[in-house]
Formats: sequence, structure tokens, C-alpha cells
Amino acid sequence: MAQLMTRSLLALFMLLGTQTSLASEQSTRWLSNTFRIDPSISAVTLLIERDQDSGPVVLIRPDGSKYYQQQHPDHISWASTARRDVITLWQPEPGPWQATGKINKERGISLVSEFELAISPLAERLYQQEVLKLNAELRHNTTRLDANYYLQDLALQAQLIDLKNDQQAQFAPAPLVIGHFLDDGLGLDAHPADGKLTAEIIIDTLPGEYLFQAQISNQVLARTKEQNVLIYPMPLKVHFTTPDEQGKWQMELTADHELVADSLVVVGELLTPSQQQLPISGNGLRITLPDAVDSGNYYWQGRAFATNKRGREIQLNLPRQVIRVSPPVSKVVDVAPEEKSLPWTLMAAGGVLLLMLLVIGWILRKRVINKRKNSQQP
Repeated sequence: MAQLMTRSLLALFMLLGTQTSLASEQSTRWLSNTFRIDPSISAVTLLIERDQDSGPVVLIRPDGSKYYQQQHPDHISWASTARRDVITLWQPEPGPWQATGKINKERGISLVSEFELAISPLAERLYQQEVLKLNAELRHNTTRLDANYYLQDLALQAQLIDLKNDQQAQFAPAPLVIGHFLDDGLGLDAHPADGKLTAEIIIDTLPGEYLFQAQISNQVLARTKEQNVLIYPMPLKVHFTTPDEQGKWQMELTADHELVADSLVVVGELLTPSQQQLPISGNGLRITLPDAVDSGNYYWQGRAFATNKRGREIQLNLPRQVIRVSPPVSKVVDVAPEEKSLPWTLMAAGGVLLLMLLVIGWILRKRVINKRKNSQQP
């Protein structure tokens, strides 16, 4: 009879747990902290609250053997803090289990069936430098787990694993971590310790086929979701024109066929050589920039927003870029036309003078010859 009542109570707690706001936990204060596990349960997590600064509990199996925090099989996950034990049992032995120790009389033992990580799926076709927003949470059935005692220090890590099959490589490439975030209410995360994490990641890697992994954990509970994705080359290129004499210049963007050019919007910041921060925004493929009045290094970084041909709204990170603006080149002063013609005038005058001297000399010589001829005639 006692066993039947215990089984009925457990079934009642399991039923009510899926409908409560306490993340489907079943709090129990059974006699001698004994609870029964049904044969249909494949995995269960025990949340055991203890008195302050007490040691971990001892878990007694239905056959009378014992599990300890520092001595248990590998298929059992056991983490302890100063006030609680979190124990996950996979394929637990059916029957009555018991926990012994300084268990808190108010909280007692809670049973939670298997957790699941729910995460917003990614598009299968991603781009280099694409900015993604991740929403992740731990769930039991359709209820988000939000009890602080097992979500303390909850963290989300996102990473990419290259699926290239390099037969000559001795070791598989290490995963590329593209984000690590806490449930701390900072950044995009709306509320601290609510079991829901919202994070921003940037796909900063080479094009190719990857396995995307997202893991949510707090070194006690850990769940992972995976998805195959294809990363395509950056669909947008940024170029800066050379400033003219008045310092006028522009940002020119080149979008490939994947993007709808008319949908392009760019925002960012331009840092001048004098460390002045200039906000930049515009739409289309040509954006006029503030006049480049100083020579030196300008630094640009920003974001681009666009729609691709499949109708998906995308956000692209425009990495930091350095633009060197050279000082204006001094003009070469042209020589005045009068100064250029002066040597030719002198040469012409000298030529005329030389010709006149030759003519005079010829005339004088002619006269001398004629005078000699006349003096020799009888």
C-alpha cells in the first residue's frame, strides 16, 4: 500500500510539474528522503538542497549499494556546491532510491526529467562577417527552466567545426569559438539569471562547410545543439575614393548578385588623424564622407544591413579598415612664355648680324679686286 501511494504521489508530481512555472521540478519531502524512479524514466536530475556548509549527500540505490560525490560511475554527472547537489542519472535503476545527509527540510529533493537546449535555427546559407542573433534556453517539455539554484552561472558558447576532410592532416582542426556569453543581463541579454540567453555572434572565418555547435552549460548542466551550415564569401566590398583638392571623397560599395543593392544601408564611424570620431550613415552604393581636411591615417568600421535575393534580412560586420590620405602635391610653376622666347630672339639677332658682316665683307673684297684690275691696265 505504501509503495502504491508513493508511486501515485510521484506520478502526480510529474503531471503537475509540466504545468507549473517552476520549470517542471518535482519537490519531494518523502519519509527519510526516499523517492521512487519509474521504469519508464530514461534520465532524471536530482536537485538536492542541503543545510549551509554541509557535505555532499550519499545516494543509496534500490539494491542497497551507495554512490558518493567523489566515487560514482562515469555515466552519472554529479556537481556539488556549499548548499546543493545536482546529480544526473542516465538509465537509472527502477525502484526506491534514498539520499542521506543534512538535507534542507524546506526544500528537500527535486526531480527534473531530461533537459533540452532550445535554440533559434540558423539559415543554412551564411556569409563571412555576417552578424547573427542567437536565442537559447534550457527547457523541460515546453517550459523554460528559470530556477536560479540550477541555472547559476549559466553560459552559452558558440563554435564552428570545419568539415573539410584533409586526409593528410594528423589531427582534426580545433573548433573556432565565435562567442561566449553569460546569462548576466548584459549586451543583448535582457534579464540576468532568467534561463534565456540572447547573444550576438560574428561569422569571422573562411568560406566552406561547417558544423555549428551551441552549448549551454554552467559546469553542472550541459546541453548541445548542432547544425550544418555553408558559409559563403563576404558579399560586400568597401572602397574609398581619393580626396580631391577640396578634400571631397566618397565611400563606394560593391555588392555581388546575392544582395539587393537598393536595400543596402550602412552605419559606422570614421576616426580622423586628429582622433575626431565622425558618425557615418547612408544608403545605396555611394556614400559621401565628411571632407578629408587632414592628411594621415583614417580608420573606418561599421555595419551593413541588406536583403538577399531570397528575402532574408542580413547584417554584415565591416571590419576595421585603414585609409591613408596623402598631403596635396605642390604645383609646378610654368615658365613665362617671354622667358622661353628670349634665347631664340638673341640667336636670331646674332644670325642677322653675322649675315650683314658677311655681305659687307664680300662687297669690300669685291671692290679691292676691281681696283687692282683697273690699276694694271695700260
